Amino acid sequence: MRNFACARLLAGVLLLTLGACSLIDKTQTGPTPAKTDPRAQLSIGYSLLYQEADGIPKLKWILMFKDKPEEMGQVTKDLMSYYEQLADTMRKLSKQYPAMRIDVSPLPEIEAEERKAIGTDLAKDFAPVVGRSGTEFEREALLMFYNSLDEQRHLVEVMLKRETDPGLKRFLENTHAELDARYEKVGALLKRRYFTH
Repeated sequence: MRNFACARLLAGVLLLTLGACSLIDKTQTGPTPAKTDPRAQLSIGYSLLYQEADGIPKLKWILMFKDKPEEMGQVTKDLMSYYEQLADTMRKLSKQYPAMRIDVSPLPEIEAEERKAIGTDLAKDFAPVVGRSGTEFEREALLMFYNSLDEQRHLVEVMLKRETDPGLKRFLENTHAELDARYEKVGALLKRRYFTH
């Protein structure tokens, strides 16, 4: 149970680190909403979701050089493709809907630096050749995705309750359904191949 909790924490940290390291679309103009502004929390949510969607595909360079079963390879490839599409959709929507901000810093600077340091250590664990391999690597990588999907689908669920714009609400509903489906798929693979009953 302790290993599961650690894996969950590290998964979130790695994904946030990858997202934070990515270049954020700076085409939006205007000041960052004040924390008391009703859209401020939504802006943080959209920015966090975007950073993760934009950062996760960078994992393909780590996963590409790892030996993995065909089923795991297909699941992770599908996830990378989905997140690339999600980040692209969010960039387009942020230009179409000024209320959708994806350029807000979701974390205090010191917490972002801490997560970056932890993420760097975790990336070493997954590094080709010298990092983990075999079943241990496969299980940890899938747990990372599983926990991230769980966190993201809950984030979107909370955002759905606050979003008032019909177009953005539809986007969140579709995103929630997609994240749910992928969460179930990764969970089923974990149970079938990596957890003993």
